[in-house]
Amino acid sequence: MIAAGTLIYSLKFKEQQNVQSDSGAVSKQMVELFVCKASKVKQLGKFLIDAKELFHFNELKFRVRNNKLMNELQVVEYEKNDYRITSFDKNISDNTIELTLEKINK
Repeated sequence: MIAAGTLIYSLKFKEQQNVQSDSGAVSKQMVELFVCKASKVKQLGKFLIDAKELFHFNELKFRVRNNKLMNELQVVEYEKNDYRITSFDKNISDNTIELTLEKINK
């Protein structure tokens, strides 16, 4: 169960869809589907050494209330950065979803 007072972060869920312009041209664009409140799950930083270089993974964990519109193929915008969902863990007993997000480098 998530206490209402801990839902202080806003997550925008987006999905790539075909959008038709006024002239009739169809193009793929990221479309905002909905905004959801979330609580952040505390975690430690994750470092990886690859080819003798140290990399820091920008991973975040959030807990949200279950929403039928959510799926693991969507992109999440948080603090003007886009994140892909790497883990989508539903907890049926308390109607929550724990999301693990990884930053998308642009």
